[in-house]
Amino acid sequence: MSHGRVTPQLRHWIVKQIEAGKSPESVLELMIRNGWPEGAALDVIERTLRMRVAQIKSVENAAAQTTDAKGPSPAPEV
Repeated sequence: MSHGRVTPQLRHWIVKQIEAGKSPESVLELMIRNGWPEGAALDVIERTLRMRVAQIKSVENAAAQTTDAKGPSPAPEV
């Protein structure tokens, strides 16, 4: 990974690193070591993680709307 364009592959790599348990600080350090200026790397990480959170919220909202549209689940019989 070298400093250059922000590609879907770079965004995917960032998300995978975070989802694998790496801290944003360690991802930042890796990007800096690979030629990214700190400010640019911070910006890419922040925007990528905000996009990922928005994706997750969108999926959760869609699931909640589907559940709401079905109506309440019937009470279990005892």
